[in-house]
Amino acid sequence: MNSLSSLAGMPVAALIQHRGSMLLLDTLLAVDETRAVCEWRLAEQCALMIPGKGVPIYAAIECMAQCIAAHAGAKARLRGLAPPLGLLLGTRQFSASIRWMQVGQSYQVECDELLRDGQGMASFDCKMSHLGQTIVSSRLAVFEKESGKRLNES
Repeated sequence: MNSLSSLAGMPVAALIQHRGSMLLLDTLLAVDETRAVCEWRLAEQCALMIPGKGVPIYAAIECMAQCIAAHAGAKARLRGLAPPLGLLLGTRQFSASIRWMQVGQSYQVECDELLRDGQGMASFDCKMSHLGQTIVSSRLAVFEKESGKRLNES
């Protein structure tokens, strides 16, 4: 694999450190130097599920953060490195057109890098769509630090 676009179709689990019930995103659909698109198929066993209602829309912030992590993980993978450590620092301009996400539905999450400094701080415009319509948008600030480990190290 010699380009980011060749990583499209990979499971997000191979690109980020989240595991178990907190791994929300399923697949990396597209990626380049400044952008990633991921898919989330909302399953009944989601840890964020509220019975009878679904998953509250504010959980989209975690999905957006995981999309950013998948972007960073894809870039690290091309350099032979394990997924970086990441920290969500904050969110701004959160806007949502729905209150609940529903089981059995697929959601697309996109992150577009706005700026990055040399210390690991970055800002991304993010959105989540369902059936081609944007249902959530926000700007996220993150801190990323390389793990320092090669892909084959434990």
